[in-house]
Amino acid sequence: MVSALSLANGLTLLFAALCLWTMAAQSRGGVTTLGRLALPGGFAVLATLMLLAGVFEASFLFDILWVAAFAVGSVIGRIRGWMLSVQSNRESGLVSLPATVDGLVAALILVALSVVDFSSAMMGEALIEPGYIAAGSALCAGFLGYRVLVIALRVVRPTTDKVSRPA
Repeated sequence: MVSALSLANGLTLLFAALCLWTMAAQSRGGVTTLGRLALPGGFAVLATLMLLAGVFEASFLFDILWVAAFAVGSVIGRIRGWMLSVQSNRESGLVSLPATVDGLVAALILVALSVVDFSSAMMGEALIEPGYIAAGSALCAGFLGYRVLVIALRVVRPTTDKVSRPA
């Protein structure tokens, strides 16, 4: 069952588009702040929660699928966050990122899933089952959210400088 076209479908599409827009700026690399670094992950989580709320005929299978997709995306995002070479300036709060396409691809997938959800609501029939759309978006949100979380932790954690002591 697909809900009728509503403001929620439009907001989901808006949040996904904002995720893509903010991630496109980051994918070119360069220097940014931690706040701007967190924007795509936050927009992805908002879009995912709205897509999850649109699943009316929820079943235990869709719940497991959604949680598993989020967990897989989180693990992949965590690994990717550790793999990126990141330089930070703690005094100014700036982070330098390399140019990458992984986050942009995840944001594009999220936008595509939101467009399918919007189109399904507009036509009144499901092009793809809403539970699968929510699971796909959970994969993307887990990836983007944990990627930024690991980068932020790498930037703000205290360094452990070894000081040599006289013997």
